[in-house]
Amino acid sequence: MRCWTSLLVLALAACGAGDDTADGTRALCAEGGAINECGDVAHDPQAACWRMVDCGAIPLHQAEDYRFDWDNCVARIEGLASTQQKLVMACIAAATCDQLKDDNGPCFAFGEN
Repeated sequence: MRCWTSLLVLALAACGAGDDTADGTRALCAEGGAINECGDVAHDPQAACWRMVDCGAIPLHQAEDYRFDWDNCVARIEGLASTQQKLVMACIAAATCDQLKDDNGPCFAFGEN
C-alpha cells in the first residue's frame, strides 16, 4: 500500500501546475511584441534578426551566400536608410512569429523604395 501511495504522490508532483515552463519566443510576446508591452524587443538590426531566428522565420546560417539567413538579414537592415531601418525593426518587433515566416518577412517591404 505504501508503494502505491508513494507512486501516487510522485505522479501528482510531476503533474504540477505547469508554472515551471518558460514562455520563450512563441508566448505572449510572439503575439504583437511592443503592442503587448514586451519591451526592448528589437532596437538594432542584430536584435531584430535574432527575433526572426528565434521565431524560425530565417536560419542562423546558410552555406550558400545568396540564401537569406541571420548575416544577410543584418546586412539588409543596415543597408537601409535610418528611417527605413526604424520601420523594419519596429515591424519585426510587433509582428507575430507566423507573420515573420511569410517569404522572408513582410516587414522588409517597409525598406523598399
